Amino acid sequence: MSGGFTGDGAAWSAAADDAARQRVMTAAVDLLCQRGLRAAELGVVAGLAGVSAPWLREYFADIEALVAEVVRVQVREVFASPGRRLMTAASPADLYRWRDGVVTGYRATRIPAGYPLGIVVHELTGSAGPAGEALAASLGPWQSALGDAFGRLRDRGELAPGSQPAELATAVMGALVGAMARSRKASRSDDVLEPFDMMLRHVLAARGR
Repeated sequence: MSGGFTGDGAAWSAAADDAARQRVMTAAVDLLCQRGLRAAELGVVAGLAGVSAPWLREYFADIEALVAEVVRVQVREVFASPGRRLMTAASPADLYRWRDGVVTGYRATRIPAGYPLGIVVHELTGSAGPAGEALAASLGPWQSALGDAFGRLRDRGELAPGSQPAELATAVMGALVGAMARSRKASRSDDVLEPFDMMLRHVLAARGR
C-alpha cells in the first residue's frame, strides 16, 4: 500500500481510499468540535465516516492516534504556507507578514463548531499521550524557525544585543498556543489571537537601536 497517514496506522491504500480517508478526517474533526476528546470514540468516527470500525482500527490503535493525525493535519494547514516566509524572515515587517499569514490560515480552518486546531489544543492542554506529543512535535519546528528568525533580527540590530532568540520564540509561541486554546467558541480568529499579536509586537519593540 502507498500514501496516507503517518500516525499509528500503516499507510492507507492508494487512490481508492482517498475518499474514505477524507471522510474519516472530517468526521473526526466534527466529532471533536461537537463533543470533545473525552466523548470521541473510533467506532463513532467510523460510523460517521461510513467505514467499518475494524477497518479503521487497522490504521489507528485508538482515538488518540487518530486525534494525533488530526493535530498534524491542522498544524500543517495553519502554519505551512506562512512558514515559508518565516524561514527567511530577516526584519520585523517579515514577521508581521508571517503573523498575518498565521491568522489568515487559522481563520480559514473554521467550521460551524469553531476552530479545529483551537479545540484540540484546548482539549489537549496538560494531557500526555500520542495526541499531546503530536501537538508538541508539530509545533516544535515552527517555534525553532521563529527562534532562528529572531536570531537574524538580533544580528541585524533589530533586537537588543542581549536578546535570547529561543526564549523569545517560546514566549511568542506560548502566547499563540494559549490564544488558540481559548478560541473554542470565538467567532473571529483575529480577535482570539490578539494575545499572540500583542506578544510579537512587544518582542519586536525591544529594538537594539
